[in-house]
Parts: sequence; structure tokens; C-alpha cells
Amino acid sequence: MKLKEFDFKLPREEARKKKIMFTSISVIALILIITIASTFAYYQSVENQNPINTSVGEFSSGDIIFAVTIDGIPSNTFMPKTSGYVGVVTCDKGASGTWDTEQWNVVVRNLMQTKTTCNIDFVQTENLRESVLAQFGGTTKIVVAPSGTFENSSTETDKLMYKMEDDYGTSYYYRGAKDLLNNNLIFAGFQWKIVRINGNGTIRLIYNGDCLNNNCVINTVGPSTSIESIEFNKKDDDNKYMGYMYGGLEGVASTSRGQATTNQTSSTVKLKLDDWYEKNIVNRGYSSKVSDTLFCNDRQLAQEAGSTGVAMGNGFGQSGTYYASFYRLFENKIPTLKCTQKNDRFTVSDTANGNGSLTYPVGLVSADETILAGGTISGNAEPYIWTNHSFLTMSPSFFVTNTRLWYFAFTGFLSLNSASVAYGLRATVNLNTNVEVIGDGSATSPFKVV
Repeated sequence: MKLKEFDFKLPREEARKKKIMFTSISVIALILIITIASTFAYYQSVENQNPINTSVGEFSSGDIIFAVTIDGIPSNTFMPKTSGYVGVVTCDKGASGTWDTEQWNVVVRNLMQTKTTCNIDFVQTENLRESVLAQFGGTTKIVVAPSGTFENSSTETDKLMYKMEDDYGTSYYYRGAKDLLNNNLIFAGFQWKIVRINGNGTIRLIYNGDCLNNNCVINTVGPSTSIESIEFNKKDDDNKYMGYMYGGLEGVASTSRGQATTNQTSSTVKLKLDDWYEKNIVNRGYSSKVSDTLFCNDRQLAQEAGSTGVAMGNGFGQSGTYYASFYRLFENKIPTLKCTQKNDRFTVSDTANGNGSLTYPVGLVSADETILAGGTISGNAEPYIWTNHSFLTMSPSFFVTNTRLWYFAFTGFLSLNSASVAYGLRATVNLNTNVEVIGDGSATSPFKVV
């Protein structure tokens, strides 16, 4: 269709909120969200915009300049909604833009300066799940890892994908070196590593740093690959502090295993992740892309998993207790993607597969997932999940005088420490099965969710 005259109208409810905000707050960092139904041709200034008084003066005609391209070629038409194309928006002067695939228009955020230029490039998209599987020839070509694989770390030449059953079906997971694997993805202004395709077809990601305006250097290392450093729980003198959620108030001793594992009180790390998710995913309009897929805080006891070689324990109070992950990863060296106890499968509203205890669909990777990625219990390794900065997992290991949870060390192997010791926070989310992307997942052309 031909580009028509731009007719900007701030949504009525949004305008009301803006008016209240402007009159009641004297000093504020303004975030202006503009929905654009149509615009002029190549590099034409916006007209007919209602002036809004802001901290940078009065916005008026010409505040936003738009350019439209199709596969990089200048155009004066939008691609139709049924074309298989989608608009990729980039703006200057600190503004950011996204393409609304439902309304088939552009949304500009953080408009703080006049004469801001936004480019709308229409490009063909692909389904993320299909693109990932195609890297390894499709599901029929992907096999179970050979026996003994997880006794050692991945090597610097490994570029692998294996399959394993999880609580939904068959999962397909990456294993190998970060410089070889094409599992890089940009979503919601952050860069991520794709960990695996879950058995329900959703795609599990682990946070890997900021990516302002979808433009960043991939495969950086150090503290910037974590949101911040934080404790799993501030206290560590009770088995219950192994929990992503636990029973009773903080500081009150648990008196039974059932009480210790009741999902009542949020851990320190859960509170931080919920706050981060609300601010960066919900409030910025990205939550529709995220799936309610479970996270495993495996509190099964070692003896329940078949161990006879470690102390038993009863899993509450200050009882010396070993958990199933210690038996799997330290003794047997056989990781799993199954979460045995439904109470430990953290979900938001899915109570068929999970516990329905979460506020938001965000969590952490399990210790098992770091081993599948190419890590090991001892010895240095640099699989794709390694960032030269230690980070938390969601997996308990044992309690002897205090809690011991698994964390992935900056040296490249899985290690143990108290729940009260701060490590890097790398949020984990699961994208919907129907998510569309551009790019090929490489460091130079990462997948970008559209």
C-alpha cells in the first residue's frame, strides 16, 4: 500500500496518564510511546502531531523522520501483513522502535529529542525453533549423547546438538564452544544464549548482557553478562533456603520437610528476578513473546534418586542432607532434564505440569543444564555458557552446617557454595514456539526476535 499522511493520536488512556504524570511530577525521565498507523514516504517528517510539553521543549511537526526500506532498498510502500515480511525498526538519539505485528505499525519509545530518525526495514522472517533445528539437519539427524559424554567438558572444537527427554517430551540442547555455536539471540533489548528447545517446543534462553537498540557486541565476558551479583537467599542455616520459594518466614526454622518445601516465601533471587522481569519485559510490552514453561528447583533427596553412597538426611531444619543433583552430577555424572517432583516445577498458571507458584515466568538454569551445555564438575572449560564470571543456578546440592547450592564458576566448572554468597544473576526465560526471527544466530548476525 502507498504510504499515507501520518495521523498521530496518542491513545486516550495513555494521554490521560501522561497528563497526570506531567502535572504531578516536576522532575522525571520521560518515556514517550508513539504508535504510528502510517507515515510519509522515504525520509519524510511526521506531520499533524499533537504538541506535548516535555523536559526537552515542545514537540511538534518533524519530531520523527522515517525511512522505509525493503531488504535494505529504499521504498515508499509498506509490505502487506501477509507478505512474510516484518518491519525492523532502528532509531537514533536514544529512541528505540519496534514493529507491532498485530496492528501492523511501528511503536517508538524514549522519544526525547526533536528530529529523531527511525529506519523501518522490511525483512523476511523465519520461525526460531525451525531455524535452530535446521542448523543440525532437523530432528531426525539429532541423536542422544554417547555414553560417557558428561564425564568430561566440551572441547573448543565442539559444535553439537543432542536430544534428551524432559517433562514435556523431547528436548534438543546445544553443547560446545561459544565461538562455533550459532545460538546467539537478541530480545527485549538484551542479548541471550539459546540453551535448548524444550519438549513443548518453546525455546529456553539465558541472559548474556545488554543490547541497546538491538546493537551490541556478542560473546562479551565478565560482570556485564549478568544483571547483577546477588545471593540466592540471605540466610543459609536451614535446608529450606535451598528453595526458590520456601515455607515460613525468613529466619523461622523449618520443622518438617513439607514445611521446608512449601512454596510460600520468595527467595532473595526470585524477588530480584520478578522485579527485573516486570520492569524490562512486562512494562515494555514483551511478555506476549514469553511462555509459561517450568523451571526446576529440584529438592528431591539423594536416597529418593537411588543413592546409597552419601548421607541420607531428611531435608529440613539443620539436618545434614544430600540432594538428588549431587548424586546425579558428582557420583553418576548423568544429568537430566526431568524434574521429578511437581512441587519443584515452578510455573505461573500451568498447574497440569507445574506448581503454579510463580509470579512471572522467569527463573534460572539448572546445574544439569550447565553440564549439558559443556561444563563439568572439575577442570577448566569454556563452553558457550561460560562468561568468565560466576553465576547462580537453581539447583540444591547438600546441607552440612549450612546450605550448598551449585553455581557455575568463572573458571569454567560447576562448583558449590552457600546460598548467602553472591554470584552473577543470569535470568532465564522461555520464548513461545511461534516466535519469528531474522538473522542466523551467529555472533555477527544473531537471531533477533521480531
